[in-house]
Amino acid sequence: MAHKIEQPHDIVLSVQGTEWHGLAQHVNAIGDAEVSPLLFDIIESPAYVQVDGEQATLEDYKVLVADHRKVRPDLSGKDALVPLHIPKAGYKVISNREIWNVMQKSLRDLDCKVTSVCTLERGKKFAISCDIGNSDLVINKDKFKANLNFVTSHDGTIAMESFDSAIRIVCMNTFQWSRNAAADKFKVYHTKNAEFALEGLGDLLNVILKGRAELVKVMEYLAEHKCDPNTALAMAAGYFCITTDAKDNKLATRSMNAAREIVHLFANGIGNKGRTLYDLVNGATEYWTSGEGTGKKATMASRVYRSQLGSAAEHKRNFIAMLAGSDRVTMFTRGQEAVRQAVLAN
Repeated sequence: MAHKIEQPHDIVLSVQGTEWHGLAQHVNAIGDAEVSPLLFDIIESPAYVQVDGEQATLEDYKVLVADHRKVRPDLSGKDALVPLHIPKAGYKVISNREIWNVMQKSLRDLDCKVTSVCTLERGKKFAISCDIGNSDLVINKDKFKANLNFVTSHDGTIAMESFDSAIRIVCMNTFQWSRNAAADKFKVYHTKNAEFALEGLGDLLNVILKGRAELVKVMEYLAEHKCDPNTALAMAAGYFCITTDAKDNKLATRSMNAAREIVHLFANGIGNKGRTLYDLVNGATEYWTSGEGTGKKATMASRVYRSQLGSAAEHKRNFIAMLAGSDRVTMFTRGQEAVRQAVLAN
């Protein structure tokens, strides 16, 4: 159950359908009324332990319990109270309601649309995805969608975070992928004065909009940067050298074949002309979206899952990040050596 949606306690709301797992509630809009069942109270109580038949208090710890009684009439008795975490006494709870309210306050002057909200792992994780406008990015005539995401945990695993991402959060997979792919994050830790730190969330918006503009510049740069087939092969082979930790840059036959397939798509893939680094990005993206990179013998459902949420999605993000960053030189030099060895071996 990789989606980590544990019903009946977890709820996923989406304006775009029931999502890949079929467990989301499809709603036309997400406002206070729709999100109310996810905004449960969190009870903080002393932590106790039984020692030799006697109850002892753990002075430095407390117990956090999700209390659904006010917002979930469908849950009753013990089902309405769910253990979340046993943190140290100084741990500051940041409730789902606080994040929802701060999100609304920070975005009230924008044409903002909440596109998904969810709890995961029986309420231990909470996430919101928003369209804040200016989210349709057009790069070299290709279109991309950006989302402002808010995430937190009540089990001590992460702070409250907000960041821009191309991934909407509708399950644990998208929760993890979006966090891993985010460059800049606004963080509020579960410590004293967390409520005041949350007030600074509005400052993130300028950073996000600036980041989107920088992304467009990077991709436009790749579109202007010439790339011939030999360079493309070296780049693709270099990527596999780095990600497979190839000893002495000697690639396995499977990895070299993958590099060659990416170069084929660089020249012959959808909309590609085999002329620029942007064509190489598109070739790699196609390889890990609908090509061999999603699993040659996998079922269609498995291929779709991998391309959007699994290992193929991670490869797409990593390839673009390396190609657009300082790792590009390393990709090229290691890939050149890998190609040279492959030629000699044949």
